[in-house]
Amino acid sequence: MQALLVYAHPNPLSFNAAIAAVVKEELQKKGVEVKVKDLYAMNFNPVLSREDFEGFHTGNIPADIKREQEDVKNADIVILVAPIWWYSVPAIMRGYMDRVFSVGFAYEYTESGPRGLLTGKKGLVITTAGADENAAKATGLDKVIDWGIAQALFGFCGFAEYKSKIFYAVTTVSDEERKNMLNEVRRLIQEFV
Repeated sequence: MQALLVYAHPNPLSFNAAIAAVVKEELQKKGVEVKVKDLYAMNFNPVLSREDFEGFHTGNIPADIKREQEDVKNADIVILVAPIWWYSVPAIMRGYMDRVFSVGFAYEYTESGPRGLLTGKKGLVITTAGADENAAKATGLDKVIDWGIAQALFGFCGFAEYKSKIFYAVTTVSDEERKNMLNEVRRLIQEFV
């Protein structure tokens, strides 16, 4: 089994980095081969250009996108780890989604409507928020990631199973509470894989 872990946070000492490390560790414990994409370390270009867009429709896919698509294609599980900023993931992660999960690769349009092409895969989105859970529910933040990424990306692209998990108030909780969150990440991976 192969997993693709796509991680986006500019601070290598962030709590998101700790989550990504735990995800990788737990996957490896289960014998899963893990490929990690640290988008900031890669200096991934998140801008969907006119050339990219034209390439999707002509089959002339830019080399950097082709490499990423090959990794997605080979993965049985795709896991995204990122903070929530302004009700979404960082622009570098959004750009990864825009450029890599493209028409002709991740989905196509048919006479009966769009059809996902990445069938049989599992997808997981793990995010962190500064808001506490009550504030997130009051503002709809708790639904944004599930609807806007898990369902909109993984569901639209044909994934067989997908889910999302938000860890709340990570900037204000105690170290002990963050350790408990990391233990929850361990359980999540153990159950999801």
